[in-house]
Amino acid sequence: MERILSLSTFEREESENSSLTYWLSRPHEERIAEVERLRREYLESLQGAARNGCPEGFCRSLRLVERQEH
Repeated sequence: MERILSLSTFEREESENSSLTYWLSRPHEERIAEVERLRREYLESLQGAARNGCPEGFCRSLRLVERQEH
């Protein structure tokens, strides 16, 4: 696996980030619904970690998940 790291500025991200432009164009209700979905996804991952023997907090392991772009 190749490690990729890049540095940016808020201004560059704002001007080049099509995801930001997309989400800023969406209605407030849709944006809030997506934040809620991401929050639930995060909580499910924490619960899964607890079921797999991890104590409170995070285990010292990493799992990469590929997500589809919107």
